[in-house]
Amino acid sequence: MHVQLDQDQWESDVEATLGDVFAEVSDRAHARARIVTMLQLDQRAITDRDLDGSLLSESASRYDNLRAITQSVEDIEHDAWIAAQRYARLLHAEGVAFVDAWRSGRPQNQAMDLWLGKLADYLEFSEGNTSSQRAGEDVASPLSPWVQQLLAARESQDGVLTADLLEYEILPRLDV
Repeated sequence: MHVQLDQDQWESDVEATLGDVFAEVSDRAHARARIVTMLQLDQRAITDRDLDGSLLSESASRYDNLRAITQSVEDIEHDAWIAAQRYARLLHAEGVAFVDAWRSGRPQNQAMDLWLGKLADYLEFSEGNTSSQRAGEDVASPLSPWVQQLLAARESQDGVLTADLLEYEILPRLDV
């Protein structure tokens, strides 16, 4: 089997299993401080869900080509932060509608529950990955305390405080 890892190319051992070849690809990527982000076996894209015992034990000689693409950890983190910023802008845009709804006495609880779930996903990434934040970046103060206050205000059915927390504390922190 012909193996290509970024620009490196080699032929696998005739006796190798796919597991052996995948392990070699992974080891070579790791030696270069990179992570495999894409695998293509002949014309088939391989995901982590495909990597089961039956595939790994297959003979590599059954296939013609394996192509692997890698990225550095820094590039992966950078791309993740860009995606998180886009997600924050989406959350901000969706959250603006809730301010008017709470101020007018139409709280849209179900829609807000879904939005709060999305916000929790965002918080898990943005506040849970402080080690990934680059030095010197202007990082807004954490949202978590404000979200806790929002949940308490919402539970007590305080529409004014709920709208105020959304408008003046949470949404500005999502406006990245």
